[in-house]
Amino acid sequence: MPVPVLALHPKPNKLAQLWGAQMKSFLLASTILALFPASAFAADALSPAAPATYEWSGFYAGVQLGYGWGKVDSHDSQIVTGFSDWADSWNSNGVLGGIHIGYNQAYDQFVLGAEADIEASGMRGSVDSEFAGNIKTKIDVQGSLRARLGYAMGPALLYATGGLAVAHFDTDYNEGGTSDSSSHTKAGWTLGAGVEYAFAPNWTTRVEYRYSDFGKFTDNPATDGGFLYPTHVTTNAVRVGFSYKF
Repeated sequence: MPVPVLALHPKPNKLAQLWGAQMKSFLLASTILALFPASAFAADALSPAAPATYEWSGFYAGVQLGYGWGKVDSHDSQIVTGFSDWADSWNSNGVLGGIHIGYNQAYDQFVLGAEADIEASGMRGSVDSEFAGNIKTKIDVQGSLRARLGYAMGPALLYATGGLAVAHFDTDYNEGGTSDSSSHTKAGWTLGAGVEYAFAPNWTTRVEYRYSDFGKFTDNPATDGGFLYPTHVTTNAVRVGFSYKF
């Protein structure tokens, strides 16, 4: 009986090490959030139009604009055996912005709420892989449905937020005269924190950091037909927003 010959790549495994980069992203976002409350309270002291107290209960809607930086991790996997001889990670960065809508309910100084948002995204990146050619990834649309839990101090609200995150991914593969593409919509989770400040009776502004994990999608590109390419995407983002409370 003939023994099947498996198509193996000639290169050794390369393991991506992400812990250091992830810690740098977390510390950067934490510093931004730590500095914002001081500026908000200073603005309160300087602006006579800012309310001394604020009624956080009610519906609201608004807009946000921010910047996202993330990591794309991928490796090859031989279809028959699962053998892998290539792995890499690359950045996926870009501007993002969209709209949000939500509802808050205040219980003394504690504020419980729910919020949904949808955004256009310019986050994209690429890598030159050893076997599938140039791989380009991008997120064009993303959104979330989250709970918010906050603590109000007059016109300022410190809050944590987390819940469902959804994104649409496009991936292009090019190797010599061969090209291929894929499209995936993936659901994952998001978690973050922020500061919101009421600068007028019906208006608030905010700064927020969130980490999102969209899980994995798998391609079988024509540029390397004998192998699957599982891909894992995580992102960090800082957003500035404005909301109007009805």
